[in-house]
Amino acid sequence: MSPNEAPTIAILVVEDELLVRMFAVDALEDAGFRVLQAGTAVEALQALQGSPDVRAALVDIGLPDRPGDQLATEIHALRADLPIVIASGRSGRELRDTFAGNQRVTVLVKPYTASLLLDALAAVGVTP
Repeated sequence: MSPNEAPTIAILVVEDELLVRMFAVDALEDAGFRVLQAGTAVEALQALQGSPDVRAALVDIGLPDRPGDQLATEIHALRADLPIVIASGRSGRELRDTFAGNQRVTVLVKPYTASLLLDALAAVGVTP
């Protein structure tokens, strides 16, 4: 991306572990996304309500104030069309079963690479 070209797609990263969040933010920005950050579910909902241009969310399953799958459900109550990638250090099978009927949600197992993160976003229809 050239210095004069502004990123057009905004992604909300919801991750309470700072190093993991920094990695995700760097990977997404390197790919050409604009990134908003939150460390809790409350911060995420505030960021989402204040930024109607957010086009997808990366949500950690283990947030300090509520589980990420619950946050994903709350996000979809506000914006049913918003693609969500749920990141989990546990097996993704149960989460995949929970959201099996929703093509706008996918699961990304931690630890992940930048490539796997971008593939997960592409799986829910989000590309830079």
